[in-house]
Amino acid sequence: MTNTRRTAGGIVLGDHGTIAMVRRNKESQWFFPKGGVEDGETDEAAARREIEEEAGLDNLEVIDDLGSYIRPGILADGTYDPNTSKEIHMFLFATEPHSELSPAMEIQEAAWIPLPRVSASLEDPKDRAWFVSVFERVRLAVQRD
Repeated sequence: MTNTRRTAGGIVLGDHGTIAMVRRNKESQWFFPKGGVEDGETDEAAARREIEEEAGLDNLEVIDDLGSYIRPGILADGTYDPNTSKEIHMFLFATEPHSELSPAMEIQEAAWIPLPRVSASLEDPKDRAWFVSVFERVRLAVQRD
C-alpha cells in the first residue's frame, strides 16, 4: 500500500533569469524548495512557508499556478521509496530584486541557477520531466522582467 503525501513548493525567479534551487548537502541533488502541506493550510500558503523555511525567501509575488504532478518519495540515499508517493503542487513566484538566499532547516546549500542550467541541475528524472513541461511558461515569465 502506497502512502500519498501532499506537498507544495515553487519555482522562484531571481535576478537576471535565475531560479532558486536548494539541496540537502553537496552530495545530494538540487531541487526546488517544497515540502508537506499542513492540515488547514492551502497549497499556496504551504509553498510560501516551505520556500521561506528552506531558502530564506519571503515577500513573494505569485506569477502562475504550475499545477501538480506525482512521483515517488525520495529516500536519503537518493533512491525512490516504493511505499510513498508525493503529489507535488508547484507555483511560479518572483522575489524582490537582489534577494539573498539563506538556506535553513534541513537545507545546507541554496543557489541561484541560470534558467538554461536548471533542467540539467535537476537530477531526479520525474522532477526534470515535469520542469520541461512548464519550461516555456517559466521562460516567458523570466522575459517579462
